[in-house]
Amino acid sequence: MKKRLVIGSALGLLLVAMAAVAALYLGSRRDVTTTSDEASRLFKEAVENERRFYFKEARDGYAKALELDPQFAEAMLGLARMTDGDQGLALVLRAVKQRDRLTERERLHVDLQLALRQGRADDALKVAREIHESHPDDIRGAMYLAHHEIQAGNTERAVQIFSEVLAVEPNNADAYNQIGYFYAYRGEYDKAIENLRKYQFMAPDQANPYDSLGEIQAHSGHYDEAIENLNRALKLKPDFYESYRHLGVAYEGKGDYARAIASYRKAAQEALTDEMRRELLRQALRAAFTSNDAVAARQIVAQYRALPGDTHPEVSRLGLDAVLDIMEGRPAEAQARLTEVLPKLQEAYAKRPESEKPTDGKSFYDAGWTYLMAQSLIRQGRRDEALPYCEQLVDPPQKWSNFDGRRWVSAGRAMLAEILARKGDLDRAEKLLAENRKWNPSWAPTRSSEEVVAQLRREKVLAASK
Repeated sequence: MKKRLVIGSALGLLLVAMAAVAALYLGSRRDVTTTSDEASRLFKEAVENERRFYFKEARDGYAKALELDPQFAEAMLGLARMTDGDQGLALVLRAVKQRDRLTERERLHVDLQLALRQGRADDALKVAREIHESHPDDIRGAMYLAHHEIQAGNTERAVQIFSEVLAVEPNNADAYNQIGYFYAYRGEYDKAIENLRKYQFMAPDQANPYDSLGEIQAHSGHYDEAIENLNRALKLKPDFYESYRHLGVAYEGKGDYARAIASYRKAAQEALTDEMRRELLRQALRAAFTSNDAVAARQIVAQYRALPGDTHPEVSRLGLDAVLDIMEGRPAEAQARLTEVLPKLQEAYAKRPESEKPTDGKSFYDAGWTYLMAQSLIRQGRRDEALPYCEQLVDPPQKWSNFDGRRWVSAGRAMLAEILARKGDLDRAEKLLAENRKWNPSWAPTRSSEEVVAQLRREKVLAASK
């Protein structure tokens, strides 16, 4: 689940809901609350497509089922998981009115989606626990519950939750998928790959098992293997946008930024919602920033601004302008924009549920903003002032447990290492870079910092030998 603010824009509730609880196994129920045989058939096909992560087909199937039976509550709930913002909330509220027609399990899922849509994370957690206790084979409830444990730093408990699912249903392929990710978040890539290969074995004709394995390989430095698996996923499902995203990660890791940017933009083109497109374009923009490709950055920003429905347009405008200012040699202007946008980010942050904040509930942290502020200062030659921002990236006040969070930490380590090395603290600089290599041995975006630190070490050794 991705709840961060990146270059200013908060992800919508749909993305929170989908990443946390949707696109997973919906149970083995054969009874659905509709009198239309065709609506029932379309619904079951949509369920299977959602389980396979084939979101467009799932969305279309739920929508057609609902057209045939406007009171079909499960179809409302399924379509809600595929729908942004107010329209998604409206579908959930329609399902609430049909609660009496649902089984106890589906009523709980209505409550879970409603709590997520309304930002009541504590209530959502309470419902997810009830689902897991009363229906231990339910992947959606388990996924939300396990994610909460991950956010709290309890990765062992997250793995245990899905082990409990497998104890009830040993052939549940999706459980192996989730366990693989949780091991990867812990840096235990061998165990992650072992579980994902089981997932592949159980679902060899689906795109997602190859995509999952390719994603883990991309983030652990096995770029060529990642690209091979991701292309296999796309051969099975040419519009599988997540595989284009992960190809972007693999190409970025290799230092092939043109292909990385093209892959992220292709992912945005194929994505299900505008909120997802914004997320993917931010990743493309980060790759353009890293490679100093101002032409691509301008194109991406224009594409981003053309998308409708941005819930924080002023925040996005200032953040995107700050990126372009830094890239085009106006770091002081970027700093001014970032200073202007900070209260707006803090205001949005303050409205988030307490369970989504750091332990003290007060510390504000936004990785994208922090990174850009550090860059604006570094490029003005004000490295000492950039130090605290780099330190914050290295040791963020919020728990980070996903791959994107690790990339921000990695960038912070690289920036901090370069500053410290220039100040003469080569030992800590090299230690920071060694920590990066444990995560990904050959991550190209931090390579320039590695080269600077290595050169300064050689110069120090040479000076000492004279």
